[in-house]
Amino acid sequence: MDCDDALVELEAYLDAELKPELRRDVESHLVGCSHCFDRGEFRKRLRDIVRRKCSEVGDLPPAVATRIRAAIITIRTD
Repeated sequence: MDCDDALVELEAYLDAELKPELRRDVESHLVGCSHCFDRGEFRKRLRDIVRRKCSEVGDLPPAVATRIRAAIITIRTD
């Protein structure tokens, strides 16, 4: 697996949506490629920040929070 292949599968990997064989291939690539590993770690941290901020609905108007959640769901299903 090369970097392009690993990065294409990165979101599905982080969502635990890959079949076991493909998951192992991505993990193996991430272990050996610091660039892709760093990209994966960045995506994990970004997801955590977004998840944390979106759960703090008290700071957002309800309509904005609803639109953000809908956008996230749309992105995940594309």
